[in-house]
Amino acid sequence: MSKDDLKKLNKKTFIIPGIILLLGFLTMAIFKDQNSLFYTGLLLLCLGTLLTFFTLYKETERLGIEMPFVLYFIFPHYPVVEDYDDLTRNLTEFRSVYGSFMSDVHRQENSVMQNHATQLLWHSFDLQKKRMLKYQIQIQLNSRRRAYSNNVYPSKNTNGVRSDFYFDGRYNVNEVYEEIESTRTFFHKGKKILNLFDKDVAHYTFLSAKKSGTDYVICPNCGNAASRNNLLDGCDFCGTKFTIEDLNNRVGSFGFRRDFKTSESKREVVTTLIYPWVFFLIMLPIIYFSFFGALVFVSEENGILAGIATGIFATALLGLLGFIIVKIAMILITPAVFLFSKIWEDRNRKLIYRPDEEVKKEKEMKELVRKSDPLFSIQSFFGNIQNKLYSVHFADTKEQVNAFTDTNIAGYLKTYEKVVDIETLSLSMDSYHIKDGFQIATVTASLMLRKFDNSKIKEQRETVKLRLKKSEDCKTQAVCGPSVLKCGGCGNSLLLMQGKKCEYCGTELDMKQYDWVISEYIITK
Repeated sequence: MSKDDLKKLNKKTFIIPGIILLLGFLTMAIFKDQNSLFYTGLLLLCLGTLLTFFTLYKETERLGIEMPFVLYFIFPHYPVVEDYDDLTRNLTEFRSVYGSFMSDVHRQENSVMQNHATQLLWHSFDLQKKRMLKYQIQIQLNSRRRAYSNNVYPSKNTNGVRSDFYFDGRYNVNEVYEEIESTRTFFHKGKKILNLFDKDVAHYTFLSAKKSGTDYVICPNCGNAASRNNLLDGCDFCGTKFTIEDLNNRVGSFGFRRDFKTSESKREVVTTLIYPWVFFLIMLPIIYFSFFGALVFVSEENGILAGIATGIFATALLGLLGFIIVKIAMILITPAVFLFSKIWEDRNRKLIYRPDEEVKKEKEMKELVRKSDPLFSIQSFFGNIQNKLYSVHFADTKEQVNAFTDTNIAGYLKTYEKVVDIETLSLSMDSYHIKDGFQIATVTASLMLRKFDNSKIKEQRETVKLRLKKSEDCKTQAVCGPSVLKCGGCGNSLLLMQGKKCEYCGTELDMKQYDWVISEYIITK
């Protein structure tokens, strides 16, 4: 740690640990002839040292600076990863724009966010923003990229970002998983009411039209190769008009998730969380009692040098024994933690993991769907469903979501009227089959709803069971630009955000021909 790094530390956070350390030393010095008080001073010294190391660790993590060498052996270290290519710069820019959008005290009709998100994703963001402004809520997001996986599997060297690029038949799709550390601060009328700190995986789906040569783009509607300007004015072949977001690199889905691809197992996460505490609780008393005990009692008869030498020898010998005890304790304690599921639920906010059985099930469902839809991506599917779920929770009227809901959800809108933020805890695809010309899938979503009530943000867990339908003939393709869809009655371009009914002729769009539609929506708990 450099001198400049030391200057950045918040000195006030070390006041309490420093006072406890001082009390420990003074107690030991004043009452060295009274065993009970002397050992009380040693305990205070242990506590002060623990708090000092922990505070130093939290400060280095907060600032993203190098930890002192000794801390590497005790605490997990996840280095901050700066931008290193176009993709990481795009990720940082999007998070920055998203943060500005959520913290703005006004709703802008032509927000910068519209230049980054597709229309469907923008729709869910816009609905949330309206809800937040209704209750005078702002959310300030501070986030940065961390390399969590590198700590467990250094050879993989993901640098906190993993991506999967493919062409879905209409759009180039780039699925990106970014390991980040985030702090979300909720304000009501300028007053802080909640602060959330998470280690998350941010998932993005980037969409862009396929290019043909330097200046030509493939029309996503008919496949015609045309210049970008011609497509913006309307495809010469099919006449479909496009907005710029239909063609450029735009984010089709985005969200903070705790259960996307990560490299740490549940056991590794638990071990990482409890190891520092086990280490300090065992090692500090052994080290201090052996050194200061020998220093005080040996010095009385043989002098200070003999006391120091004996203290160092005793510390080294008993310290080795303590290290062995720590390893044995970790073997015994870690399985015990698994017995307390409630403890684990409280702790899983701290680090990210995915149980092996969930990963296996997800892989099986992906392979099942790909038998009939070879381009199917389960993470793009989850991103699609997440957008729809968020829109349902933030909608004020059924018309705002009826384009992708084929069931009566009016009652739920009243239930969700105070929801100002949502976090996806998990998404799982439970079943998939084809019947009567439709693909049918069931999904279970575990969500954390944050409701504004009595000037406070209250958290409420919710589990939703969804049944989804889509035409058997509709294969995986991104429904990126709603203006691509045309009314079957009059040919007018339809905007799904205004409902599924054509404003000119009244014909209703059957969205199941283009995308997944929610046919059943059940809150199970």
